[in-house]
Amino acid sequence: MTDDTSPSQLRYVAPAKINLYLGVHEGRDARGYHGVDSVMAAIDFCDTVTVAPAPKLSVSCLPDVGCVDSSNTCWRAAVAMGKSFDFEPSYAICVHKHIPPQAGLGGSSSDAVATILALCEFNHLDPTAEKVVEVARSIGADVPFFLRGIPCYLDGSGDTLREEFNTLQGMPVVLVRPSGSVGVSTPEAYAAFDASCVPTGNLQAVLEALRSGNCDELYAGMDNNLGPIACHLSSEVASSAQWLKEQQGVRASLVTGSGSSSFALCESSEVARRIARDAQALGMDGLATRIINHGPQRI
Repeated sequence: MTDDTSPSQLRYVAPAKINLYLGVHEGRDARGYHGVDSVMAAIDFCDTVTVAPAPKLSVSCLPDVGCVDSSNTCWRAAVAMGKSFDFEPSYAICVHKHIPPQAGLGGSSSDAVATILALCEFNHLDPTAEKVVEVARSIGADVPFFLRGIPCYLDGSGDTLREEFNTLQGMPVVLVRPSGSVGVSTPEAYAAFDASCVPTGNLQAVLEALRSGNCDELYAGMDNNLGPIACHLSSEVASSAQWLKEQQGVRASLVTGSGSSSFALCESSEVARRIARDAQALGMDGLATRIINHGPQRI
């Protein structure tokens, strides 16, 4: 459906996310997914995704992080869009990776949405259409969040939007994770959860804090019951999470998703930058950033 008026290529920044609350429930649905309550926010730490018409579908990653075509989220998103909207997904997709894999930051989900948005533009489709949302949901539980990227509460398997919040824009954040290739496999984390079933936190307290803009109540209520699982699976994740929690100027900290990254909400941007520098000096990865109110955007 791409025509002569379409651009030669489209480029999007695809932001990471953090989980301000993650409550995984026991049991799985017919698709094999757990019930999940999730409060997510996008942060200003991004991959770049470039999409261009091509003779056939291809996906490449720079640096090469082993993105096998058929299992890559961008590939799957392109194939699903073509099937849902009856066009041939003949595009070259290049992902410049900055967000590490297996870090709990949703990089591959955000990349998938960047691909979906690019194909919507090339093929003159409404990105807010329910069929587009269904494509996003078919790729993964985190993917629908990135279609809007506004801090929000989702339930179901973490893929059904229930409520959005506009009280967090610009909040200083620092990310810390073990250096190198240390990661936590999401399937491994959920399998370990099934064997232990850590209880969930107080979701309603977090939602009320976000509705009222009460940051102190938000800090007190933040919880992730996959965090202890990630720390059990990796002593390095446990050490970096504990170190971050103890830093001066941290208002609240959590492992995000199933790890390996932890994040902290900070008193100021200066505090976030200082903690990032200190983490790097100790051999960890550290990055100062902030909460934003959008998902992937064209640049």
